[in-house]
Amino acid sequence: MPRYYCVAEGCSSDSRKRGRYGFMADVEFFPFPSSKHPKVRRKWLELLRRRDFEPSRHDRICSMHFVDGQPTQDHPYPELFRYNNFKCSLGNRGTSSIEKRSLQQAANNINNKVTSHQENEHRPTQATATDILLVDEDYAYREQLFPFPVNKEITVQSIPAVEPTATPSDHDYCSYGNEKAHPQTCNAECQTNLTLQDMEKSEAELLQLRETFRDKDDLKRYLLVDKMTDSDSSVKSYFGLPSVVTLFGIFAILDNLTPTLAYWKGGSGVYNATPENPSKKTGPNRKLTRFHEFLVTLLRLRLALPTFVIADIFGISCTRVSQIFVTWVNYMNVVFSPLLKRPSAKCMKKFLPKCFKSVFPKTTCIIDCTEFFIERPSTPTAQSRTYSSYKQKNTFKALVAVSPSGAFMFISNLWGGNVSDRYITEHCGFLNIVKPGDEVMADRGFLIRDLLLERRATLNIPPFTKKCSWGKGKHLTAHDVLKTKKIAKLRIHVERAIGRLKNYKILSHTIPLKIKPLCNQIVKVCAFLSNCQEPLVK
Repeated sequence: MPRYYCVAEGCSSDSRKRGRYGFMADVEFFPFPSSKHPKVRRKWLELLRRRDFEPSRHDRICSMHFVDGQPTQDHPYPELFRYNNFKCSLGNRGTSSIEKRSLQQAANNINNKVTSHQENEHRPTQATATDILLVDEDYAYREQLFPFPVNKEITVQSIPAVEPTATPSDHDYCSYGNEKAHPQTCNAECQTNLTLQDMEKSEAELLQLRETFRDKDDLKRYLLVDKMTDSDSSVKSYFGLPSVVTLFGIFAILDNLTPTLAYWKGGSGVYNATPENPSKKTGPNRKLTRFHEFLVTLLRLRLALPTFVIADIFGISCTRVSQIFVTWVNYMNVVFSPLLKRPSAKCMKKFLPKCFKSVFPKTTCIIDCTEFFIERPSTPTAQSRTYSSYKQKNTFKALVAVSPSGAFMFISNLWGGNVSDRYITEHCGFLNIVKPGDEVMADRGFLIRDLLLERRATLNIPPFTKKCSWGKGKHLTAHDVLKTKKIAKLRIHVERAIGRLKNYKILSHTIPLKIKPLCNQIVKVCAFLSNCQEPLVK
């Protein structure tokens, strides 16, 4: 026997339930009209309200959705569904039931009044004008409900009102003087604990919200910023900072240092501008707040979003995005570059990781060179100067030095990719921070021992292979192998720090040549932001 079920939304009618549930005993299932009756079929589907639903030959609608229990000439369509509370439409519903309920309610009211007067026939009552009006208003309904005459008369007598007597009180606090004790009453129409100041404050906040959300760009910007700064995980994903507190702390430093930050205009713009009002920013008015501009800069650094994407997100032009980015990168470089410095000897000794104490306790820094991919220049000279034989691409190269705990303490300016590590170390200014007695750890390619000896410092690099005494080739002795392992185990932390630096996608992606003047500032700003994270080595 085929099994049928109702396809109406919220209906659980199933032909298998007939033998188990009593309410399913008389339920029938009706198929959809065939394609020979397209109008009726379309009407059924419209009333069913299921989007993109095309019934098959096994789909059915049960009789519980029809007014007459089945399709009839008066009600050929299913009209009883959950969305209309299983009631037929007003156009198809008669008014006889409504009239019947009204008449029944009126009859009940009259019967209650007649019964009440019959019980109090011999007892004089004090009638009110409201009772008499109710009886008169129900007279028309009484004529309809009782075609036979009602012989019972209602006697209404008026008696003089009796003044209430004072109730004797047992205690003095029940009354005060000659006045009678009355219950304390109050107006219950409006009861609230809000004061006038609270209401005025609420109105001001409402007006402020209306002004804020009047523009769709403002609303979109507000919701996006709220989403990006609502948790530590969001801040770490969008901006590369460990927590919300760190984000707002860095912005507070920048905001307090220069409250009148002007947009960058190049070498002849900001520095030569002298505003008449020192407390007011020169140049065009800001559409974004300073905090939003700070977030725009961090988004560009962390995610390397294109300019037009950030412009659409914050509701500003692409030109303004570039202007904001250049301004804040230069400003952050001026503020944060001096903080990339060598720690004091006392501080370095106090926070020296355990892995260094047992093997190389005098290590002050670990150095290495890193490269950043750039677009290929158009001129042959620039191509040859930036081409890296190691990366097989055009790159910028920089020397970085990290402390034993993994924090950046020196970042050199960028050089072309074909420059050697020794040349960069000698001319970038790193040797100026080396002090007598320091131990510098580096890779095997840094042949700078003579440069460090001039400053009475030591270089720790993995040992080179030696020529075999028993034949051709080179090899490492057992002692050299152990030393190489110890140095490699500790030198890996500079690679981890460089990896943390390149988590800012603007440095890991190919750098466009149009931001070449900002590359030095970008690298140093990203290095400072990397130092704001937790230490790499503990």
